[in-house]
Amino acid sequence: MEAHLARTIERYRGSSPIYEMIRYHFGYDQYGHAKQGKRLRPQLLLRTALEEGGKLEEALDPAIAIEILHNYSLVHDDIEDGDRLRHGQTTIWAQFGIPHGINVGDALCSLSYLTILHGTVPPERVVGMLLVLHEANLQMCEGQGTDIKFESLASVTMEQYLEMISGKTGALFSASCHLGAIAAGCTPERARAYARLGRAYGRAFQIRDDVLGAWGATDVTGKPSGADLARRKWSFPVVWALETPAGADREIVAAAYERGSRLDERDVEGVREALDRIGARAAADEAHDRALAEADAIAREAGIDRGGTIRDFLAQGARRVA
Repeated sequence: MEAHLARTIERYRGSSPIYEMIRYHFGYDQYGHAKQGKRLRPQLLLRTALEEGGKLEEALDPAIAIEILHNYSLVHDDIEDGDRLRHGQTTIWAQFGIPHGINVGDALCSLSYLTILHGTVPPERVVGMLLVLHEANLQMCEGQGTDIKFESLASVTMEQYLEMISGKTGALFSASCHLGAIAAGCTPERARAYARLGRAYGRAFQIRDDVLGAWGATDVTGKPSGADLARRKWSFPVVWALETPAGADREIVAAAYERGSRLDERDVEGVREALDRIGARAAADEAHDRALAEADAIAREAGIDRGGTIRDFLAQGARRVA
């Protein structure tokens, strides 16, 4: 898969500096020292297709398309969040400037659709795959827009948080499973069941990622420890903690998030310790497990993922530790 991704990027290489920046982002050529992402979404797509008896060669281009679309969102997210580090490497905007960062993200978005159109996808499946990809992109943007809006709110409810991550993270997980099922030639009903399965897994993944955003070590996350707390990000542990009864630790978290400015290292540690004492990390673990249980129920009721291929794959990294 990695070699096919590199060839896909290389296919569109031209004289514009944008191509070297894309290669920098993915860590190719002289940038090969860069730590690569986990490639969860394309692997999810491929495993879905194979679980349903599909051909690898017919699922490979959609898998590359979903990974490129995901990376376009990362490039833009880094600008919106002001993140200067991803996978242990300086982010595109921090290395080349915000205008180039916006342009690189836009180009990656286009490349994701071109990968479907210029690839080996059977013609009768192209329109359906592009529809899934475009809808996922829109839902992802909607979720990101809500997440940005959260930054100006004094409080966020758990219902609002879950709706946000359903778009921001769940949309691409849903699309990955959906596209994999289409690539395997599943019926529309069966493919939609896989889409629901993927969205449940996306919720579990985001909750786990929120835990890492608060407690994860830099060598695990590729970002500074406590980066989400420093930015006063409305993550699952924080939203859950602020819905608990009033108390000293709850007030520590509330006061930090009411401040309206970035938290320093000391404040981050204080909030993290308060979250621990309230039980926010344990609550996140329980919510993560509930999302997995929901996915299991979807699979049973729809008769999909019968071999447990997708479940086993996602469970491997479910308990990453800080």
